[in-house]
Amino acid sequence: MNILLTGGTGFLGYHIAQCCVRKGHRVYGLRRPTSRSLFNAAMERNVHWITMQQNTGWEERVRIAAPDVLIHAAWGGVAADGRNNAALQQENIAMTEAMMRLAPFRQIIMMGSQDEYGMISSKVDEDQPLRPLSEYAKAKIACQQRLQAYAEAKNIEWQWVRIFSVYGPKQGHGWLIPSLIEKCRSGVAEMETTPGEQQYSYLYAEDFAEAVCSMVGKEGKSGIYNLSSETPVKLRDLFNLVKELTNSSITFRPVLPYREHQSMLILGNAEKLIQTFGPFEHTGLRQGLLSMIRDED
Repeated sequence: MNILLTGGTGFLGYHIAQCCVRKGHRVYGLRRPTSRSLFNAAMERNVHWITMQQNTGWEERVRIAAPDVLIHAAWGGVAADGRNNAALQQENIAMTEAMMRLAPFRQIIMMGSQDEYGMISSKVDEDQPLRPLSEYAKAKIACQQRLQAYAEAKNIEWQWVRIFSVYGPKQGHGWLIPSLIEKCRSGVAEMETTPGEQQYSYLYAEDFAEAVCSMVGKEGKSGIYNLSSETPVKLRDLFNLVKELTNSSITFRPVLPYREHQSMLILGNAEKLIQTFGPFEHTGLRQGLLSMIRDED
């Protein structure tokens, strides 16, 4: 199928594109003029880039490509300093609405977030009440509502994927696991942490992408889906596992306080997705971390 992918120069989009190409789809990647690709030369030949630049006719190029499916993975203000930037999050809503209307898609798949649920301390399913605590989460919810209304009015298949914790190669160093690997390999003597009692359900990026790609071309499966690992890990155990795998002598000092509204168990019930599209989690945490560490070499 012809797939139009936004966010292909980012971490999640990188893995989605790789999976789509492996499955034989033709991928058209939308990118901004300042964006830089993460792909190697071989993969670059399999992604057909369309640069979003005024007065270049890029919208017409999208229409000529005749994409069957839109996978919208682009989003600004994901890092902590942008999550409560209301103006930036409004730009995300406007971009999302524009992307939906670019072509007569047969299917639209968009990336949501665990943050839509707010502070959670138990396993959550898709019917959990939404209690957004940030402008980022509010914007995600607004986009889900707009997607559903537009797709149902146009008879378009749609999926809204609420993503929980994802890690893997090409993830930015501002995120926990890459920064942890970097610290352990840097030779520093110690690192300040929280007590590490929080439990996160980390899903390897290739398994994440497999789940998203499994939705492509399916009919009669519209809806909201949690995408989460089924095996949470305490952060203090994660710290020690990365220390072991990097042969580090670092000492973790649990002196930092938990942040306000800290969720102590971030775990999504992905049974609905599994029953609808099939199992997707194939990579254990140790195996995934080793792959990520080797990618850093």
